[in-house]
Amino acid sequence: MTILDQEFNFSTLNATDVDRMLAATEKQKQRAAAEGGRYTPEGSGYPDWLRFQCRLFMDYLDEVLGEGASARLGLDGSNFNDCMKVSQAFAEAMAAEKQGVVDFVRPDPTPAQPTAALISAPMNRAQRRAAAKAHPAKLAAYPAVSDFQKREADKADRRKQLLAELAELDND
Repeated sequence: MTILDQEFNFSTLNATDVDRMLAATEKQKQRAAAEGGRYTPEGSGYPDWLRFQCRLFMDYLDEVLGEGASARLGLDGSNFNDCMKVSQAFAEAMAAEKQGVVDFVRPDPTPAQPTAALISAPMNRAQRRAAAKAHPAKLAAYPAVSDFQKREADKADRRKQLLAELAELDND
């Protein structure tokens, strides 16, 4: 990974490196909780607080990227602005590495087949019937569905006709 024109043997795609980064993060959180009370902008003074924050970040970088990484990146332990710039560059380098994988896996944001995005999750019978009632015109585009609907309508008409004839026979 390249951070501020410095090459480091670290990758967000290497599980061992990520484990080391997560362990360093946890260690620095614990250290900040344990020692951070002594260094507050109001209590011990603003310069001491800035140096403490710089030391935390520098130690984190040395654990994650290797011993001396913070010095290679130009951090001296007293300029918090430099720490913020390095932190931003580190975050951007990790994001770029992850984006490279996304671009490799999905090089084109458009689907290979336009219909692939239109396929919905499978539905049960009740859901299909509700969808058919809600959108009958949509289903008419499919010949098998429109034939089925026509047959059902014909059956319903024939049923009404037969019931009417039966009622006439009963009345006679």
